[in-house]
Amino acid sequence: MNIPFFSSSVSDDPLTRRVHAQQVRLLYAQAPLGFIAGLLIAPMLTAMLWNVIPHPVLLIWLALLETTLLIRLALTIAFRRCANADNEPARWATRYTFACAASGCCWGGTLILFILSPSVVYDAFIALVLGGVLMSGVLTMTPVPMTYRAYAMPLALPPLLWLLVQDDLMRAAMGAAGLLYLLLVVAAAHRYHQTLTQSLRLALSNGELAQSFAAAKQQAETHYRQLIAALAEEERISATAQRQQTLLAHASRLNTLGEMASGLVHEINQPMTAISLYTEVGLAQVRSGALEPAEIRETLEKIAAQSTRASAIIQKIRRFARQGQSQYAPVRIDALLNEIADFLNLEAQRYAIAIHYDASPDLPAVLADGLQVQQVILNLVRNAIDAMNDSQGAGLIAISARANPNPGAVEIRVQDTGAGLHPDTVGQLLHPFFTTKPDGLGLGLSISQAIVEAHGGRLWAVPNVDRGVTFHFTLPLAHYAEPSEPVAPVALSVETTGIRL
Repeated sequence: MNIPFFSSSVSDDPLTRRVHAQQVRLLYAQAPLGFIAGLLIAPMLTAMLWNVIPHPVLLIWLALLETTLLIRLALTIAFRRCANADNEPARWATRYTFACAASGCCWGGTLILFILSPSVVYDAFIALVLGGVLMSGVLTMTPVPMTYRAYAMPLALPPLLWLLVQDDLMRAAMGAAGLLYLLLVVAAAHRYHQTLTQSLRLALSNGELAQSFAAAKQQAETHYRQLIAALAEEERISATAQRQQTLLAHASRLNTLGEMASGLVHEINQPMTAISLYTEVGLAQVRSGALEPAEIRETLEKIAAQSTRASAIIQKIRRFARQGQSQYAPVRIDALLNEIADFLNLEAQRYAIAIHYDASPDLPAVLADGLQVQQVILNLVRNAIDAMNDSQGAGLIAISARANPNPGAVEIRVQDTGAGLHPDTVGQLLHPFFTTKPDGLGLGLSISQAIVEAHGGRLWAVPNVDRGVTFHFTLPLAHYAEPSEPVAPVALSVETTGIRL
């Protein structure tokens, strides 16, 4: 049988159930203090009354009381050994309450000692012992109020009621004082129980908060580690994409050089043929014996000039074809155009197209990788040449550089006079693998856009009012770089047009 120590309406609350379990655990944890008090006080009382109370009565009373104490001790040992005691606190509280009620009845059995007592002095001593035992229960049994009430009421009421009904005024006063003391002790036990319950509830709530905080902290640390791993993976993917983009740009340059191979061979063959002719002239002069120092010097100077020209062309080809890390530095647009003018002019000659350059040396330097910017310009020029290859009339490409209306950048334009583009295709020009050429791969403009955006600029196309398309791209200014020495403009010409910069 279980006494309903805890209300079923509140026991459904998990926190309340945990509080009740802790109350029962605390009840058993404090039980040894009650055993010690009972084991010491009961024999002491028996010894004090040994000469005035019949021995059999004292021994029977003492035996019964110590038996209940041993039962409480056995319950305490069993509770501590039970692994799932917290799962059934009401059952353990019921068992201990019955054992405490039995102890209270045995202490209440001191009524016989009061009856057999020879004087008020012994009654007062017995009452004092009972008061101490009653107070000891407040300290050890109040975690479960029903347990203390089951112990205190049979302990105090029989002796107190007997004292109240006595004709002796002293004994009646002792009984009244005892009832008042009982009420005060029960009230103190109730107050102590409430304080203890609030403390347990607060401690368990704080424990739950601490566990929640620890779990949230662990979760945050896990998310942080996952974020660090994701960032590391993103950096690795970004680095891989950058390497792939560099390789793709390098492959694009090699492909461009391959398409221009016949023109480059012709360009290099010209100085080599001139060197051969000048060498034969010099040898003929030597064989004829007509050695004029001025003529020999002139011939050798012509050979050296042609050799320098051929070497410069080869160096430019090697520089354009090489693969290396991006190197951002302050560069001038007119100097970059000057370095690739031979390539641009050579390609334009093959299709009888004129190129007009308009890049002032007074423009501020930009922060860029010169080789990559040259690749963008070359890609845009070759697209313009392809666009004008099938068009009627003389073709013209205008390459210009101006300060951008938005401060902090230079804008480069490549304008052609080709057939133009359909409005639906303008928005798709920069998409990878989109091309209007029958044999094109659609990567040139995509690579150019990636290069420009890596520099912090933007690439876009605008159809011309009359005919053709103009490609624009911007590059950031090198605000905090040391200004480079002005580059003297070098004549860039196309033999078919005679246009110069």
